[in-house]
Amino acid sequence: MKHITHTVAVTALAAVALTVAGGAAHADATQSTDTDKLTVQVAPGVSFTGAASDGSSVLATPAGTVTTRDGQVAVQDAAGVPMLGAPLETVANNTDIAAGTAAPEPVANPGDPLGNLNAAWHAAGAYTGLAAGVGGTAGALIGTVVGCPIGAITLGSMATVMSAAALTVPGMIGGCLAGAATTAAFGGMIGSVAVGLPVGLAVTAQKFNEIQSGHAPPAPQH
Repeated sequence: MKHITHTVAVTALAAVALTVAGGAAHADATQSTDTDKLTVQVAPGVSFTGAASDGSSVLATPAGTVTTRDGQVAVQDAAGVPMLGAPLETVANNTDIAAGTAAPEPVANPGDPLGNLNAAWHAAGAYTGLAAGVGGTAGALIGTVVGCPIGAITLGSMATVMSAAALTVPGMIGGCLAGAATTAAFGGMIGSVAVGLPVGLAVTAQKFNEIQSGHAPPAPQH
């Protein structure tokens, strides 16, 4: 029974990861083709690195990393050992491209802070989408891992632990899938906002400062 439950959990984990990552890839398909790579510290020990040129993103945490690119997902533990999917080659991991290299910015009207802010927000859109995608993937994976065993012992109710007499293999499998689906959806939403929002704000602020500095009057000559 333990082997069956483990197999179901791994299958559900992979299915949720591929579904979330596929949605993220679709959302990024209409973004700009900037060739720069940016890294944002989301929280202590947690960082996001994204490259809009190939739609790749890496979310690094103390527990491991989640990498997405073109609908593919790779998860590695803290020691770099693959846990899900094969390691992905990404521009985000390519040290030949310097972090923070800026692509040409949208032209905004000098002296128009609102226009500059709007231009900065659009320039940051690709990274916001990438961050929301990889954050949602990570959240869904965590939700699946947590929800499957809880669902198995509660038979999907997620509230009441059943007695040993009430637990059956079909019931536990169904409960695992129901629990994984519930917590994966919730975890995906939380992860998407928790990573996408701070990255979007940070990159927008950086792009805004870059645009503003380009409009700054030259320093007086002495």
